[in-house]
Amino acid sequence: MSTVEDVGPYIRAELGQDALGPRGHPLLPGGAGRSTFAVGGAAPTAVAGDGWRLRDDQGREVIDLNNNFAALIHGHAHPAVVAAATRAVRAGASFGLPNDSELRHAHALVARLPGVDQVRYTNSGTEAVMTALRVARAHTGRDACAFVHRAYHGTSDPALATGGRASVRGVPAGVLGDIVTLPINDPQTLADTLTAAPERFAALVLDFLPNRAGLIPLTPDYVARAVALCREHGILLIADEVISLRLRLRGLAADYGVVPDLVVLGKLIGGGHPVGAVAGPAAVMGELDPSTEHGLEHGGTFSANPVTMEAGLATLELLDEPAIDRLNALGDNARMALAAKVAPLGWEVRGTGSMIRLDPAALPDPPALARALWWEAYDRGVLLVPNGLATLSTPMDEGVVTVAVERVAAAVAAVTRSCARAPAGS
Repeated sequence: MSTVEDVGPYIRAELGQDALGPRGHPLLPGGAGRSTFAVGGAAPTAVAGDGWRLRDDQGREVIDLNNNFAALIHGHAHPAVVAAATRAVRAGASFGLPNDSELRHAHALVARLPGVDQVRYTNSGTEAVMTALRVARAHTGRDACAFVHRAYHGTSDPALATGGRASVRGVPAGVLGDIVTLPINDPQTLADTLTAAPERFAALVLDFLPNRAGLIPLTPDYVARAVALCREHGILLIADEVISLRLRLRGLAADYGVVPDLVVLGKLIGGGHPVGAVAGPAAVMGELDPSTEHGLEHGGTFSANPVTMEAGLATLELLDEPAIDRLNALGDNARMALAAKVAPLGWEVRGTGSMIRLDPAALPDPPALARALWWEAYDRGVLLVPNGLATLSTPMDEGVVTVAVERVAAAVAAVTRSCARAPAGS
């Protein structure tokens, strides 16, 4: 059984001098390289990782339940993934010609995903969604796209329209006019919206377990209605499996008996390197065929580079069905154990398999509580996603997961007690 050492409280710090430029401004806006790193105060800096362990700049070792926002399904520095990436770097990191690694990676995806004939690679899930939307618009000759409200599909202008007011700042009104957001698991509103003007819609984009929306699964009747409407009105159904591919060998859409028109992928398929992909049947993916008169232009200097492809292929080979089943069972047990401890405190625990989400929606100021939980968990030696998401990685065993659950439950209790003591309006 793996052992986990206790770590002491992490002291929140202001930005250090090395984070400031010559005129005293943070080198990174707000002191963060991504908005998702914003946790209040200066976050710890990662130095190294090994399996489920992450070491920070203070020499503290924590259990990584963030896994770079669910991307690192095999944790840090898995020997097979490192070896594959190293071989690729030594042979040449990127080229201005096709490479065999891209073909072998594409073969692996086509073998897994039902209904998929072709793959086109990008450098991120965001780019994959952008490309899929453009393919859908070209294929249908229509402009509008529909998303589920608060489901996250990256940071392109159309995808940002699913968020709140802050998300759409800087997004042109013309873009917003072609995006419709729908309440989750409301089949009637879905039907009313799409049938009111079906000739407008190129695509409906679905994440079957949307994290940003609270890790609430789409209901079977909602998905069935969505599929029927798309088929009836010639609307392409795009499945976002950027995160959820970790849960099922053939993707989460297969659980619903759905073969999407397009699938967007990312995160784990790159083995820790920048990656995204659009996959689907040749009849739709043919829109990207550059040998045709109207083939859509698509590039990307580093798209399908051999380092990403080889690391991703090693990751996919390691992630067979038994590995997924074992990890999902660990996650299901962890979720039940955690729920038993934190539900009496007003927190809901959601998710399935290797994905767990802590939600304080029933308590005052959920965003502040989630941010406080991130720090409290880190103080106790566990790294979460700032919104309360936790994901498991294959190097974890029951002992590590049990320790993580105990620590996260203690963090939830501390945050809840602090909230109860805070004066009203503070």
